[in-house]
Amino acid sequence: MDRVAIVYYQRDTLAKLRATELAEKLFAYEIRGELLQVTSSSAHELIYFDAMVLVGPLRFSRMHGLALVRAVFGFRPVALLLTGTGDTNRILRRLSKSMRDEVPVFIAGANDLHHTGLTPLVTWMRAMIGYSGYRPVGRLS
Repeated sequence: MDRVAIVYYQRDTLAKLRATELAEKLFAYEIRGELLQVTSSSAHELIYFDAMVLVGPLRFSRMHGLALVRAVFGFRPVALLLTGTGDTNRILRRLSKSMRDEVPVFIAGANDLHHTGLTPLVTWMRAMIGYSGYRPVGRLS
């Protein structure tokens, strides 16, 4: 069974809710999503997963999560799942220029209801799982 590290910001209750929801959706496709708090995660442990998703608010309170994205980026598929709405380019500007076109950003919405916006992320994750260590050419639509 493939494993995906779902790293979430513990101060944002919506981030934990969306991370749990994502893990359940991935499990339906026989992909095990392991929930990890951003403050207790290290790049060393994340490299052993098949992919990584960082879940958090648009205004990240700690840069540690983005540092994890930078560290894992060259080795495993990485995606961002933002809770709430806003300008996603704001968060991409914190990444290097070479990463901006390669790291997809998904928005999970700000309401507390069961959100359907996770489906595109699950579809992307299923397509990327077989590419461990490789970068896809071009941008996925």
